Amino acid sequence: MNTILLLLIFTGLVGMLLVIFFMLDRLNDLHRHADIPRCQIDPAGVFGGLSGKNLWDALIGIPMPGWDQKKIASLRPRYELVLQKHLELLFEDGKLDGREGLSMPVKCDRKVPTLRGEIESWIPHEFASGVYRAGYALATSADGDAELVRRQLDMLGQAIFSATGLPPHPLSSILMPQIERDSGNEDEEAPSGDEAATEAEAGTDHAQPALPAPDAPDTLPVDMPAAQEPVAQVTDDTATAVEADTTTSDSKDAGKRQEVAASGSA
Repeated sequence: MNTILLLLIFTGLVGMLLVIFFMLDRLNDLHRHADIPRCQIDPAGVFGGLSGKNLWDALIGIPMPGWDQKKIASLRPRYELVLQKHLELLFEDGKLDGREGLSMPVKCDRKVPTLRGEIESWIPHEFASGVYRAGYALATSADGDAELVRRQLDMLGQAIFSATGLPPHPLSSILMPQIERDSGNEDEEAPSGDEAATEAEAGTDHAQPALPAPDAPDTLPVDMPAAQEPVAQVTDDTATAVEADTTTSDSKDAGKRQEVAASGSA
């Protein structure tokens, strides 16, 4: 019995050792795969050999050897996605440093990740630092300052898109979509003073339609008694005349009775 118990314990220990060795081998494989460098896009296949500051200079109109305006215009739709991702990364870095209470230096260039790898992007320092500071201010300021940050981002976006020849649109709608949506809902729910006054005037001008007359209730016919002959009303003058006639007749009867009594006594 003891021998069987010892064999079971020994078998369990051997199994645990095998599992530990297997896990260590898997961890080593994961570390080896993590050391593989990320894939980087060849700029020649996407932007014709332009990247970083050269790509920015070409899009803002600085002459480049072998490039004309038609070829540069064909790069703008793809460059818009890279530029938008670059601005999003700067804004998120500002918000993260604001929550941590740190302020890091801002770089003009950035490795922007895409679905096919990384590509180098570059924007001027005033634009990069402006977007970074907007994110930092949004994380460190009160909720009421979100409108100020939104306006600052829209001004920066207008300058960036205008310089590169991209279609203008509010940058805050990309970097602050939730705040932009909330402000839009408040504008729709709260009517302005002119609209409220117009609605009030319209309410006074148009009178409410009259309510329809209620339907006649369903009732059973009721037999009314036959009309009685009218009874003459007795006035004060009529009563006085009746009393006078009664007094005269009483006095005549009393006189006749006195004459009869006198003749009897005679």
